[in-house]
Amino acid sequence: HASSNTLDGLNGFDGTDTHYFHSGPRGHHWMWDSRLFNYGNWEVLRFLLSNARWWLEEYKFDGFRFDGVTSMMYTHHGLQVTFTGNFNEYFGFATDVDAVVYLMLVNDLIHGLYP
Repeated sequence: HASSNTLDGLNGFDGTDTHYFHSGPRGHHWMWDSRLFNYGNWEVLRFLLSNARWWLEEYKFDGFRFDGVTSMMYTHHGLQVTFTGNFNEYFGFATDVDAVVYLMLVNDLIHGLYP
């Protein structure tokens, strides 16, 4: 997620609120007052993956800690939902497949640079 502020963040960067983010309510995290990336957008993937690589190469990071992964992986953000262990709860209709693919891609990128 990213800042919803248009003065210091990507929100409204191109004059719209959808360049990097989902449109409508899906693009806003109501509890955190933040914007939610559209991981199905090629430019979003390029931006996030190149950003991760830059931190790895420029500052010699050897890994990342991803916070709020449940919010990324599920359209309900894991809020007011109880996970009981049923497979369909984890990989069902509420799963944001594009976000899961992004997590796999960034994991592969990091592992490829630092095996």
